[in-house]
Amino acid sequence: MKKNFIQTLYDFLGIPLRMIFLPDHLCKKIGLTSLEDERINMVLPEIKGKLLDIGCGNNRLVKEYKNGIGVDVYDWGGGGLIIEDSSRLPFENEEFDTVSFIADLNHIPNRTEVVPEVKRILKKDGRVVVTMINPVLGVIGHKIWWYGEDKERGMEEGEKGGLWNKDIIEMFENRGFKLIKHKRFVYGMNNLFVFEKK
Repeated sequence: MKKNFIQTLYDFLGIPLRMIFLPDHLCKKIGLTSLEDERINMVLPEIKGKLLDIGCGNNRLVKEYKNGIGVDVYDWGGGGLIIEDSSRLPFENEEFDTVSFIADLNHIPNRTEVVPEVKRILKKDGRVVVTMINPVLGVIGHKIWWYGEDKERGMEEGEKGGLWNKDIIEMFENRGFKLIKHKRFVYGMNNLFVFEKK
């Protein structure tokens, strides 16, 4: 969904509210575009075919896309499949066309073990879509976001506030993926990556 000029201006003026003080559901109540909305709007056009959303949280992406399944290691109440380990997914080889990690790859302690598993379940021309902030913004954000997911469930050893672009690119390229798109959004603070299975 494209934002009009007035909404963009309103969102810009509301940066402190959107980025620091208000959780997504309160942003929506006062007409601001939430961070979740920003991420979903960036990711939806990049999805093709059957989707697996890893770390699905409230499962909103799957519900809006309508063709896929969400998995998470924590039950956020969104109807996603609860799994023990993202590196051991209960799916067949080449079952999915797209796998997404929306602002959560940093919260998967064994993330480098998850990438080969993602490759296994992706079809030959499959793609991976990732959104992420860098570690500096992530550390700051996780300290000031009183409403953050880490406040509800805590942070496990190996989780990070964010990941550097080069680390994400290397993580996927070293395991048989090719970067086909990198774009910044939310005033350059968030990154969208789209990888294709080689």
